[in-house]
Amino acid sequence: MLEINKIHQGDCLELMKEIFDESVDLVLTDPPYNIARKNNFHTMGRKGIDFGEWDKGFDLFSYIDEVVRVLNKNGSFIVFNAWKNLGDIVKYAESKGLVTKDMIRLEKSNPMPRNRDRRYITDFECAIWFTMPKAKWCFNRQNPKYERPKFIGCIEKGLHPTQKNLDLMKWLIKIHSNVGMIILDPFIGSGTTALACKELERNFIGIELDKKYFEIAKKRVEEHSQQSTLLPLEENSKEDGIPPTNKLVGILPNEL
Repeated sequence: MLEINKIHQGDCLELMKEIFDESVDLVLTDPPYNIARKNNFHTMGRKGIDFGEWDKGFDLFSYIDEVVRVLNKNGSFIVFNAWKNLGDIVKYAESKGLVTKDMIRLEKSNPMPRNRDRRYITDFECAIWFTMPKAKWCFNRQNPKYERPKFIGCIEKGLHPTQKNLDLMKWLIKIHSNVGMIILDPFIGSGTTALACKELERNFIGIELDKKYFEIAKKRVEEHSQQSTLLPLEENSKEDGIPPTNKLVGILPNEL
C-alpha cells in the first residue's frame, strides 16, 4: 500500500497499482487537459496556454481503470477537465461501471484574457462527479437551502500553470468526504489537494509525475503550518448520517 499522507513521485498508472482494492473514499483530481498549444498571446504581454509538454499527448482514460479498482463501494470520483473532453470521459467512465451524478462548475473571477472583440472569454472550468454503482455516497450539504454545483473564485497563480483554488478543493472535500477518510489525487501538481486534506483532517495519497512540481508539492506540505491530527479510519465521523465506509483490507496501523 502506498504510504498515506504523503506525496509520491512517479507515474500514477504504476503507483496506483500499489493501492489496495476498494481502499479509497474519494478520488479528486485535475489531470492534464491536452489543450496546450502555442499562440501569439506573448506579443500582447499575456501568458498563453502552452503549459508544457505534460499537457500534450496525455491519455485521458487509462487511469480511470485504476480509479474504479481502488474506490470503495460507496466512493466518489471527481475529475476536472476541458469541456471538449467531458463527453468522452463520461462515456469511458460509464463503460467501466461508474455512475454519472452531476457537473460542477468553477467560474473564474480572473479568467485569462483573449481577443474580446472576436471571442467569448473562457471564464469557467468543469468537473464531473461520478459514484460507484449502487453507492450510498457521501454528500454533506454546506448550504442551508440547497447546494448549487458552482464555485466562484480566482485561479491561484505562481506555483503551477493550472493551479486550483484551495477553497475550491476544501469545498469539494467537505461535501464528498468525512473526517478521517482517504482521498486520492493521482495528478496532485503543486499539492493543493493535500493541503486541503490536512486542514480538514482527511487522509490523502498524492501522486505527481513531474519532478519539479513534486518537489513544490512536497515542500508545501512540509511547510504547512497546521499540523492536523487525523482520526483513525474506523473512527470517521458521520457528518452526513451515512456510516463510514472506508474500512480497508490489509492496511497496517503503521501505514496510517
